[in-house]
Amino acid sequence: MEKKTIKIISSLGTDFNSEVDIRGEKYFIQTEEGAGKKPRITTRIYMKGRIIYSKETDYRDIMDAPERDKRVRECMQKQHKLAIGILTAEQAANERTVMDYLEEVKALLGKNKEENALGVLNEALRNHTGNPFLLSYYGCLEAVVNRNYKEGIQACTQAIETLKQKVPFGEEFFYPVLYLNLGKTYLAAGRKKQAISAFQKGLDMDSENSELRKILRKLGVRRRPAIPFFKRSHVLNKYLGMLSHKFTKQ
Repeated sequence: MEKKTIKIISSLGTDFNSEVDIRGEKYFIQTEEGAGKKPRITTRIYMKGRIIYSKETDYRDIMDAPERDKRVRECMQKQHKLAIGILTAEQAANERTVMDYLEEVKALLGKNKEENALGVLNEALRNHTGNPFLLSYYGCLEAVVNRNYKEGIQACTQAIETLKQKVPFGEEFFYPVLYLNLGKTYLAAGRKKQAISAFQKGLDMDSENSELRKILRKLGVRRRPAIPFFKRSHVLNKYLGMLSHKFTKQ
């Protein structure tokens, strides 16, 4: 379903009626003319039968104007469209961004509240369907919290493929965290070999990523030699390894 759809139900007779669907929530907008001693145009927005917005405009100043009916309908249409604009603008302003959700998820994970973080991600993906970063964290936590390993691995893998299509550059900035989540998902599933492979792919893109290096050390995996086609004991690999260790400690 689209995030926002507007359906004009009626613009005939004496009123305008529209139905607006924003992220699955339906709103009904009605604009009608009220004659009598106080001629006015009234617009109301309803949500689940409750009025959440109302505006009245007095149009006595055009009561005796030429083409009075046409002028009134033009005013009604303008006020009706304005109400729709206000509704959609307010909803857009209230919508949380991907970064808002990710910051909350990371804060919850820092407090070891994985279940709460998963709940936030479920909401986030309803509002930002298919976002690769949200999907990656979701897959990881789905495996860790619910032990749904198959879905978790699929989600993490899909996140990487989606990002490759959307952002085919800047690997060192975007991909390490996705491979980190994929590796954690494999670990939760007891697939250590695939986990190490995922962690190393992330480290290949960002060799100084502290979280990836830390988790590989815990798994007993040594860093790859600086020059892969030489043995680890080769003098160049030893020298470059010492230099790397020296600078990373600073």
